[in-house]
Amino acid sequence: MRIKHLPWIIFSASIILFSSYSGMYPNGAPVGVTGSPGDGSNCTSCHGGTATTTVGLITSNIPASGYIAGQTYQITATNTLTGSGKFGFEVSPQNVGGTQLGTLVAGSGSKLVGGSKYVTHSNATSSLSTWTFSWIAPVAGTGVVTFYGAFAKNKPGPVTLSTLIVQEGAAAPAGAGAITGSATVCKNNSGTYSVGTIAGATSYVWTVPTGASILSGQGTISVNVSFGPSSASGNISVYGSNTVGNGAASNKLVTVNSIPDPVSSIAGDNTPCQSSSQTYSVTNVSGVTYTWSLPAGSVISSGQGTNSINVNIGSSNGNVTVVPSNTCGTGVSGIASITVSPLPPVPAMPDGPAMVNMQNTAASDFTTSTVADSYTWQLLPLASGSISGTTATAHVTWNSSFIGSALVTVKGVNACGSSASSAVKTVQVLNTTGLGEDASGIKVITGESQGYVSLEMNTAASQANVMLLDLSGRVLVNTTVAGQGTQLISRQLKAGIYIIMIDAGSSRLKKKILVI
Repeated sequence: MRIKHLPWIIFSASIILFSSYSGMYPNGAPVGVTGSPGDGSNCTSCHGGTATTTVGLITSNIPASGYIAGQTYQITATNTLTGSGKFGFEVSPQNVGGTQLGTLVAGSGSKLVGGSKYVTHSNATSSLSTWTFSWIAPVAGTGVVTFYGAFAKNKPGPVTLSTLIVQEGAAAPAGAGAITGSATVCKNNSGTYSVGTIAGATSYVWTVPTGASILSGQGTISVNVSFGPSSASGNISVYGSNTVGNGAASNKLVTVNSIPDPVSSIAGDNTPCQSSSQTYSVTNVSGVTYTWSLPAGSVISSGQGTNSINVNIGSSNGNVTVVPSNTCGTGVSGIASITVSPLPPVPAMPDGPAMVNMQNTAASDFTTSTVADSYTWQLLPLASGSISGTTATAHVTWNSSFIGSALVTVKGVNACGSSASSAVKTVQVLNTTGLGEDASGIKVITGESQGYVSLEMNTAASQANVMLLDLSGRVLVNTTVAGQGTQLISRQLKAGIYIIMIDAGSSRLKKKILVI
């Protein structure tokens, strides 16, 4: 029985063994059978026989110029083996040492094994013989990449190897970095603008704002730019370029300024009064500084450097001048002619009596030079009387109770104001009415020695006003003494007759005295 059925047993075992081999890797090849130097193995370890070599089974859309780092490309593996059975493959991008280069991404009908190093069929069939998958190119500087592939059909069956060698291509330049150089420039000037070295660039392309031009450096990392009179604000731009294309541009906004425009008309009073405070101004422009200058004698009190100044007006005619300037230079100045309306000149010292005696004079007139539209007169002290008049002549009404010195001054007046006061006219005011009358509490002592006059005062007043005159009315002594006690008036009078007047409030004395 055993001998009789042995062929069937052997045949059945053979079928089982064949089925095991044919079904061993229907869902993808094992890791590391591409036939690459690094793998050291191919599909013959399972499919038997000796592997052949076939050109062109691995293709791609990588351009002839080479791959660009980081870009994704499509790789196609095509199994052209003939005969019956199912198609299978395995492909890996490596260097000669077996290191994976780039990253595989499986496509339809394929899967990854060994991480992302290998791509293989995911379900072997007799109808699917072409697989397309993706490859992300490795970093720049990797260089040559070889796609190693092994293709098999049936088990046992033929095995063939194929490769695709791709070069690293030139990439478009990297984006440009920041541009250095002045962000603010003046028309009719030039400036230098630079950018750092751009990776991959063989040339540098610069553009400048309207009206500006590149004097030198186009194609390099640094250019010298001229900003002409018609230059406008705008961007200076640069990007790197090579045979592949252009990199991203970098921009720097540049503001182009010019010297200030001529100033507006100067606003303010062109006929100011002497010694008045005036304001002069022009229209303000941002970024402009204004420098003002004046005619002799006038002073800028505030506002220098701005578009508006306050001025204390002097006495001289002349010009108010303003010069506009900014960082680009000086503009056309503005000028306003100023005619100063003067104050009146100081009138002459009033002309009038130097002495009045109210015994016979109740009022007096004083005159001055005609220099003004009108006049302001003043009489001091106020107790001496009153003064009236606005012309060159004033009228004084004397106070009958006043004895002493009176002061008369006058100011000229016009539309701009008043002059300074004139020189003082001093008037001695006397009143010899009732001369010889005694007064209670006052005693005059003379004759004790030559030129000696003294008083014995016993009044209710704290002090008394004393005047001593000669007979011509000339005042010799005008003083104030205490209202009590002995008071010395003079030691140096010549012998003769004098008039003494004493005012001690309720006690008054007017009399002639004899000095021996």
